[in-house]
Amino acid sequence: MTQQSHNSAPESRAEALHRMATSLASRPAGLWVILVLVSLFVLTGHHSLGVMDRDEARFAQASKQMLASGDFITPYFMDEIRAKKPILIYWLQSASAAFFGADNIASYRLPSLIGLLTTLFLSYHFVRSLWDTAASRAQGFIAAALLASSPLVIAEAHLAKTDSILLSAICLQQFMLWRIYRNRHHRNPTSHWFGFWTALSLGILIKGPIAPAVAGLTILCLVILDRQLSWLKTLYAGRGLLWMSILVLPWAIAVSIATDGAFLDIAINADFLAKVSSVQESHGAPFGTYLVLLPVLFWPALTFAGFLFWLGRALWQEDALRFCLAWCAGYWLMIELTPTKLPHYILPVLPALAMMMSHALIRSLPAPSWRVRLTTDLFYLLSALSALALCVLLFWASVKYSGAAGGRALIYSLLAGLIAVGMIFMLYRWRQLRRFGDFVLLLGLGLCFNGLAVGGITSSLSHIHISERLSQTVSALTPTPPAIVMSGYHEPSAIFHMGRDILLVSPDEAGLFMAEAADGLAIVEKRGQKTFLETAAMQGVTTTLIASLDGINISKGQEITLLLYRPAAKISTEAER
Repeated sequence: MTQQSHNSAPESRAEALHRMATSLASRPAGLWVILVLVSLFVLTGHHSLGVMDRDEARFAQASKQMLASGDFITPYFMDEIRAKKPILIYWLQSASAAFFGADNIASYRLPSLIGLLTTLFLSYHFVRSLWDTAASRAQGFIAAALLASSPLVIAEAHLAKTDSILLSAICLQQFMLWRIYRNRHHRNPTSHWFGFWTALSLGILIKGPIAPAVAGLTILCLVILDRQLSWLKTLYAGRGLLWMSILVLPWAIAVSIATDGAFLDIAINADFLAKVSSVQESHGAPFGTYLVLLPVLFWPALTFAGFLFWLGRALWQEDALRFCLAWCAGYWLMIELTPTKLPHYILPVLPALAMMMSHALIRSLPAPSWRVRLTTDLFYLLSALSALALCVLLFWASVKYSGAAGGRALIYSLLAGLIAVGMIFMLYRWRQLRRFGDFVLLLGLGLCFNGLAVGGITSSLSHIHISERLSQTVSALTPTPPAIVMSGYHEPSAIFHMGRDILLVSPDEAGLFMAEAADGLAIVEKRGQKTFLETAAMQGVTTTLIASLDGINISKGQEITLLLYRPAAKISTEAER
């Protein structure tokens, strides 16, 4: 075989891959391929990943208690009103748990997956409405693929929280708002006010003011850019507010009556206003934090953010781009100015970024200046560095926190490293040849990488899943302890795994408990061990250490040791003798 023959075979295979990817993206089947792949990755992670953080455990436990009690008006975490978020997320999680089992955390995570799939579906059709061209299906495919490959999007779909389902409500709300804005010059514009206000109401019932903030700031930015107010009348604010009141107020009134107004007072003053006015729960960070974090939170999609600079003035001159820009700019500025900062706060702007990038990637543009080309290459370099940084982080976590599952975690991290190398190679190919097949492979590998990082590596880090290990240890005890107290480790994940009847106490109270519960179990964090033992001895009780667990409290970033004690014998006191 000649050298030419050797070279032609790989080229023909590459061309075939390119044609297949282009054909798939240009048909509705492309979207369904993305949805199926995302579902497989996330559902696998739902079952392999332990309860991850305080918020997830609190949402799941409150939903579990709601299902058990039959009180579908007021959510409770143990005996405390859970007033951090409105009611809809608890209804969705309770309904899922009723069908799929109340004791498995995966049941409470299913609404988050449905939220992500809905967001991807809406983003695909949103793009087709923004740019109604022959290439709109391919462009919708690109937007959905960019969004699906994001580690932040994938991670939130794995957790039993509000953010993934909220994103779907925001996408629907913005979709309706875009249609209202698009038709503003028509003499008899099609009315989309009902869909807009319905989606806005759902957003309020999921997470309070976030959805209205996104809509309001988008409208404000559009008014500033257009210097025009007349189109706002097509929002039909009067009838819209009335419809929103019909949807939202019945529950708000019911929960106010049930709690004597305490629920809304806590939700507004202790949660929302506290986050806006000051740093809450030590989650403070300076202005610009989200811009710095974006290369990791939106990787590998941010690889192609440099193409936005190719659009130039079209970003604010074309209706569709101006709408997406307004969507991003207003909300982004608000969260950067808010003292409390958490990574998932940036989530509502990611669909708009993905849609703008999809347009920049697919449209025919004049050759950019050398400055724009340099900017694009800098984003390529940033993407490659982000890949390497993530690989180092995952490998370090696999070594440090894997415990008994160290071999599995290490294998997963090495596999993730190979995927990252493949992505960098695909990025090089894309830069050289601009073939659509390389682009699709790069994002597909990104989905695999992020799915493996969350559902594979993170689930194998046994040291960070200490609540699950603790529950397994307690379940294996014989006889089963009739009463349990826990001191120094009051994490909600332990409550979800072990039940709401656990008493959360101080070390000296745990020592007193030993004198009262003959067969009881005390779980004491090592820092309180001395106080616990001294108090128990003062009560004339000797204790037996029956188990010890080392791990990491990821909510505090703190290494901990949990000691499990049972009373051994009661010593006769001087008075008894």
